Amino acid sequence: MKIGFTRNGLTLDSKPFNPLNLSVKGHGIETKELPKIDAFEILEKLASARAEGATRFDQVKALQSILPK
Repeated sequence: MKIGFTRNGLTLDSKPFNPLNLSVKGHGIETKELPKIDAFEILEKLASARAEGATRFDQVKALQSILPK
């Protein structure tokens, strides 16, 4: 068994593996696929929330724009 770490996550024998999707004696949990996140876009939106002259309303709007819909 080969365990690897890639940009997309953990792999076992070169196959994607999510450690949260385990089952024991037929009982377990499964997770949904996480949405793709662009880190630079989030940083840009957070920076706009801290811009000079940004009102509280502007800050809330910037934070709302980060949350997935």
